[in-house]
Amino acid sequence: MRQILLIVCLFLLLPISLAYAQAVPIEVQVIQASREPSSAVDPAIGQLVRELQRDFAYTNYRLLETHRGEVSPQSPWRTVIAGGRDLSVALMKMDKGRVELHITTPRVNTRVSLQRGGRPILLGGPPHGSGVLIMVISAR
Repeated sequence: MRQILLIVCLFLLLPISLAYAQAVPIEVQVIQASREPSSAVDPAIGQLVRELQRDFAYTNYRLLETHRGEVSPQSPWRTVIAGGRDLSVALMKMDKGRVELHITTPRVNTRVSLQRGGRPILLGGPPHGSGVLIMVISAR
């Protein structure tokens, strides 16, 4: 009887452990924001410009780079972004399509929650050139 109960418990816990073992694809777009005048909108971020202008007090936004990777509870994802800055993304929690990420880079140490396949989050970052970096982070 004990063995049957143990097997039943293992089968009940298996879906939960598989969900936490699953890797989450991550995309980080690194944008330089400045107050320099510009008449052109970078076509690579055309869909984001309105949101960027609403959330940040800059007039010019230019996509510098895009990074893609995967993060899981056992394996944070690391990359180097503009200016040689280390960026680390760790998966803290995953529940019903929502993920909680811990994001660290110089001057940024935060936890965010976002919907997989949903709207990205925008994080203002460190100074860069004549402006600042903004990271657009999404989970697929």
